[in-house]
Amino acid sequence: MARDHALAELARPRTGTLRLYRWSPATLSFGRNEPVTVGYRDLLRSHPGMGAVRRPTGGRAVIHDRELTYAAVLPVGACGGLRATYRKINEALVAGLRGLGVGAGHARGRALPPESGPCFMEAAEGEVVVGGRKLVGSAQARIGESILQHGSLLVVADQTALFANGRGERVDPDGSGGGMKPGRARPTTLAEVLGEIPAWDRLVRAFSTGFEDVFGGCWSRGAMSRSEKALAAKLEMRYGSREWTWRR
Repeated sequence: MARDHALAELARPRTGTLRLYRWSPATLSFGRNEPVTVGYRDLLRSHPGMGAVRRPTGGRAVIHDRELTYAAVLPVGACGGLRATYRKINEALVAGLRGLGVGAGHARGRALPPESGPCFMEAAEGEVVVGGRKLVGSAQARIGESILQHGSLLVVADQTALFANGRGERVDPDGSGGGMKPGRARPTTLAEVLGEIPAWDRLVRAFSTGFEDVFGGCWSRGAMSRSEKALAAKLEMRYGSREWTWRR
């Protein structure tokens, strides 16, 4: 989280960045303004090896485990407003998925408040779905003169451990016998859609190509600069603190 924040804060004018990464150990992340419910605390108690962190972006809780996380940084105004930027980044994600042979599209959905439950319980407007089932969850924040958008693409990961209400009671995610509201389809995974687990290098190539095709311009692989690394090291104090993680 500190690295993504640093990349956004120190972004150069007219320059965008795409960062793709995995998590170890499995980690539960909260949206910037999301309340930490009893169910989330119970989940962490039952999985003592799982980490917890609060993102600089909004959105709702995600288990990061056997998935792909992307962080896209774009200058404010490069694509219009926040919503226009959100739509264009999601277009790039869909382009990457189609490069993998996945017939992805965008959810109609609705805007969802931070207290509306875990990220993958319901697709918000514009998020990436396959056959009406959510595959990628995304959230934004403005940092300085940049827009940072985070997202999680489920490769194998099962998010159903998060589908609990505020009392920590489990909810049946497919609606067959639990408390999930009618019309909410359980999320899908890339392994389920493709019938295989794609290699990491294949995923990186597909999404790099998807962003390059949608945004245009000149793209190249890079590494964090010395100043970005220094700022990230300072920001780790915030993102690693209990005050930040458990503030809501």
